Amino acid sequence: MSLEEISTIAQNCIQHNPTIVLGSGASIPHQIRGMGSLADYLHNNIDVEDPKEKPIWTQIQTALDNGEGLEEALQKTAAPPAMIKKIVHLTWEAIAKDDLALLQRAAVGKEIFPLSDLIRTLFKSTNNTVNIVTPNYDRVAEYATDVAEFIHATGFTPGLIRRREGADTILVRKGNSPARTVRIWKVHGSLDWFEGDNGTVISLPLSQHLPDGYSPLIVTPGVSKYERTHDEPFRSVIQGADAALGRAGAFLCVGYGFRDTHIQPKLVERCRQRNVPIVVLAQTLTDETKHFLRNNAGSAYLAMEDCDEGTRIYRPESPNGDVVRGQKIWTFEEFNKLVL
Repeated sequence: MSLEEISTIAQNCIQHNPTIVLGSGASIPHQIRGMGSLADYLHNNIDVEDPKEKPIWTQIQTALDNGEGLEEALQKTAAPPAMIKKIVHLTWEAIAKDDLALLQRAAVGKEIFPLSDLIRTLFKSTNNTVNIVTPNYDRVAEYATDVAEFIHATGFTPGLIRRREGADTILVRKGNSPARTVRIWKVHGSLDWFEGDNGTVISLPLSQHLPDGYSPLIVTPGVSKYERTHDEPFRSVIQGADAALGRAGAFLCVGYGFRDTHIQPKLVERCRQRNVPIVVLAQTLTDETKHFLRNNAGSAYLAMEDCDEGTRIYRPESPNGDVVRGQKIWTFEEFNKLVL
């Protein structure tokens, strides 16, 4: 398959104003630790002195030592509430450290955001809104939007001490027209979302330490995440993400493993019903991604992953993949050069 053919297919996706789905693979290039590094951080820092917690954490460690991923290991064992709280706080601590370092680099122009270039391109049309759906807690999407010089919205009012938007969406105007806005649907929460001891939900500027009297509003891997997402603000965010996925004219998935039950159903439904264009970029396509491509992606998909020779390309005509030699177009940055 030639680069020209690949570019034509990819550009068709971009021209349909895709809903962008960002997985952890989209954050790792910005030095946000992934599941493996997070597992190491939890292993080195969690306090399991409580005799009731030690056997449970030993089971989790054993699963990790046997090569299972963090999410798989945590899903196997129902951790008690006290341990879940420790995991949530340590997860926040680890990712927040990476995120604040990224903010410092972004603020002085030392970080390149391929997502910024894509956002600028999508807003060269008549689009007023770009939708991003992500299970990531970090603020890569927010920073990329800021660098692109557009407004982002995550379901909270503007300001430093931010309350939830509520039923009425806040619209910002630029001159006489609605401001072009990137709506970021963070289905597992965000580093700057917190819940007070009295149940108040709030968004605050991020610091190195948790605000007194507040807990992070992030859903960590494990069985408890399915319980937590029935609560606000997750329920409303998931509904918003469902709507964005359900009306998408196309999808661009970057570093997403097709494993999340809060994103997957609507994405599958849309591709089955409307056969919308979908492009998938990943260093390594997961087994779940390949299953999706074979069974649910329809006939308008293009998926790319890294290989020693260059990039392996998957299309309905080549479900087992063809190699484009000497080209790393599976990366977000190189993909942009091909299509923007």
